[in-house]
Order: sequence, then structure tokens, then C-alpha cells
Amino acid sequence: MKKLAIGNHLTPYLLVACGLLLGVLALESQNLVQSQDVTTAEAQSAVNANQRVIFTAPAIAAFSEITERPLFMDDRQPPPEPKKTARAAVISPLRLQLVGVAITPESRIALVRDLSSNKMLHLAAGMKHQNWELVSVTKTVATFKRGEQSQELTLKTKRK
Repeated sequence: MKKLAIGNHLTPYLLVACGLLLGVLALESQNLVQSQDVTTAEAQSAVNANQRVIFTAPAIAAFSEITERPLFMDDRQPPPEPKKTARAAVISPLRLQLVGVAITPESRIALVRDLSSNKMLHLAAGMKHQNWELVSVTKTVATFKRGEQSQELTLKTKRK
């Protein structure tokens, strides 16, 4: 007699794997049905024990903007813009220190240190730094001006 050949030699292994998978699915479906029964029983006991969560609606005053401006009306307008208060412009002070002065017949130069960045700057009369214009340079004083404001920087020298 001839052997019955269904396919190649992997067929029995695949049949065993399909059987195991079918068994796992059957067990999971039983667990699902049991868990649904438990949840419905818990829900029934909660209802019986009067453990319901009671919803309280907010007061109608909470919806005043909706009642004043109905949602689906053609003339609905956005709320008015809040009024802006006028603030005084914050003017940054002159944060420079006069380190030296160079005066020649052709030009007057002030050597200053920017205190915010600690950099040395060479500014000639008429040059600007942070909107402050160097107006004049003398032996010991550099005068800066911005709009209506003016500020003088004095050269600090060591005297013995």
C-alpha cells in the first residue's frame, strides 16, 4: 500500500499550530464572555447600592456670552478688543564708561567700554551707539545725546 501524501513534510506541523491557535482563541472567547458577565453584575450592584454619580449642570449665568451673542446668527460679532492702556516707553540708559580720549586737529575720538557686553568702542564725534549720538569730546568729558536726553561721561583719572 501507498502512503497517503497530503503535501510536503511541514504540513503536520502547520496543522498542530492551527489546532493550538484554535484552542487559545476558544479560551479567550470564554474569558471575554465571563468578564462581560462580571461587569454587568458590578454595574447592577452599583445601581442597587445607589452609588450613581449625579451630574449637576452649571448655572445659566456661565453661558451668558452665548445667550447674548447666539452661536448661529448672521449678525454674530467677535467680542470687542480690550482697551489698551498707554505705557511709557522704556528708555534704556546709557551703559558706557569713558576709558580714554584722543584729540587731534582732525578729529576727536572717545574710547568707551560698553558695560553690557564689555567691549571697547572707538567713537568719533557724530557717531551713534544704541541710538545715543556722541555730540562732543573734550579732555575729560564725552557728551552723548538721544532725542531730548543728554548724558555726560567723565574720564576718571588717578591722581597722586
